[in-house]
Formats: sequence, structure tokens, C-alpha cells
Amino acid sequence: MKTVLAGIALTLAIAAPVASAGQLDKLMGGSSSSSLTSGSMGNVAGILQYCVTNNYLGGDSGASGVKDQLLGKLGGGSSATAAAPTQDKGYLDGAKGLLKSKDGKTVDLGGAASSDSSPMGDMKAKVTKKACDVVLKQGKGMLGGMGK
Repeated sequence: MKTVLAGIALTLAIAAPVASAGQLDKLMGGSSSSSLTSGSMGNVAGILQYCVTNNYLGGDSGASGVKDQLLGKLGGGSSATAAAPTQDKGYLDGAKGLLKSKDGKTVDLGGAASSDSSPMGDMKAKVTKKACDVVLKQGKGMLGGMGK
């Protein structure tokens, strides 16, 4: 009986990550990644913060500069509101790895831990890296196409 229960537990443990990865891959829409775009400037800035912090986007990507410029746009440019953009709900969610799409869906990029060296972890990391690249491109577009 213990062997049967262990087998069921193992099957569930294997199936859960596959479903999660499958859902992430489905969100990618094959070659289309429009479902990985954010619904707000604050969320884009937060996702970029998450991507840089977790090493999905390197220093040469320009992501930190794009994030800072987006935060500047959110703050309206005055020094009195300079700290306010980082209190934006979209930014705070994004900094946790929660991508909020325009259609109200939430994609948790945090499930792709970069320290997970399993094949499933590698796939999740690749999907997260792709999401970070898409959001970076979106952020650049919000800034008027800088660096395209």
C-alpha cells in the first residue's frame, strides 16, 4: 500500500510541474508573445526590476535604465513624487514577478527559480527569460521606441 501511495505522490509531483510549464508555454502562444505583455507602465517597471534582480536580464540589456525612466514617467518628474512610483500596485506586483496582462490575467514568473537545475526548471527559466525580453521591448516602446 505504501508503494502505491508513493507512486501516486510521485506521479502528482511530476505532473504538476508539467502542467505549470505547459500553461506557461501556452501563454507564450507559440511564436506570439502578446499574452506576456503587461497592462500598465508600473507593472512593466516592476517586472523589469524582478528580471534584473533575478538575473534574467543582464546589465547590458538596458533594463535598469528603462525601468528608471518608466518610474520617472509614473512620478510625473517632480522630486516630491519621486518615491511614489515604487508604491504603485502594478510596480509592487511586478517586482514580485507577477505580470498583470491587459486582459486581467496574472502570470507568476516567480515559479521559475533560476537555481532549479532540473529540466523542468530550465524550461521555466527559459520561458521567464522570454517574458522578461518581451516586457523589456514593451517598456522601450512605452518610452517612445528608445533602443529599438
